[in-house]
Amino acid sequence: MSEATDPTGGMNLVTKSAAVLQAIADAGELTVGELAERTGEPASSLYRLLSTLQAIGWVEDGSRRGKTRLGIDFIRLGAKLEAQLDLRELARPELEKLHAATGQTAFLCIRRDLRAVCIDRIDGLDVQIHNLRLGESMPLGQGAAPRAILAFESDELVERYLRELPEDEFFGPVAKNADDLRRRLKETAADGVAVAHSDWGQGIGGVGAPIFNHADEVVGALSISGQTHRLFHTGYDPVEMVVSAAAAVSRALGATSRSHLPAKESVRA
Repeated sequence: MSEATDPTGGMNLVTKSAAVLQAIADAGELTVGELAERTGEPASSLYRLLSTLQAIGWVEDGSRRGKTRLGIDFIRLGAKLEAQLDLRELARPELEKLHAATGQTAFLCIRRDLRAVCIDRIDGLDVQIHNLRLGESMPLGQGAAPRAILAFESDELVERYLRELPEDEFFGPVAKNADDLRRRLKETAADGVAVAHSDWGQGIGGVGAPIFNHADEVVGALSISGQTHRLFHTGYDPVEMVVSAAAAVSRALGATSRSHLPAKESVRA
């Protein structure tokens, strides 16, 4: 049975590709013969596989004829994954502190194109009200964490967001139209924090603050969210706590000026 008709063929191909890439990564450069010895795959299969991997930029010709090394596109992909894993690792203690201090659901989000993706989350008192599960996403203009990210992105990205997303996805409780959203984003950028009383629904609030890397580029946001009466009318200051937590993560990533944005004394409606 061929891989085309074998339902496990796709997984076999992934497994073989992973073994080949790992072998090359361990050695630096390998010939097909050396790959065959290390992986146990026949040379004929390896030639076909390497041709496919080279076409997508995951491997390339090595420094000597017949050698193969990892491609620049694969290296870039690995660097992006490593950066994401580093962010989760660095942000997790602050996420836990926010959850412990407030009892609210705490989120870590990053941008993927025009949406914010939740890459870590700790459930709080009002877990049933949240639909942003781990790995799920929402438009950048909605919710505290997504808006905290979008506010510090380029004007070009903001305009593309307004241009490409359907109106029912970026308008609603947070903004009535494009100009209103631009205004809210400017407020968020000036404050250094996004505060929402009803972005996710009536009576549901959130606070989100941006996280910056060593180049002072926004790379994500921390946030807490819950029922408004619990989030904003308790003995703690949710704005100051979230801003401080995000600033701690930013400093750990090597950020400078933006990681020291002061917490606001008042909460925006």
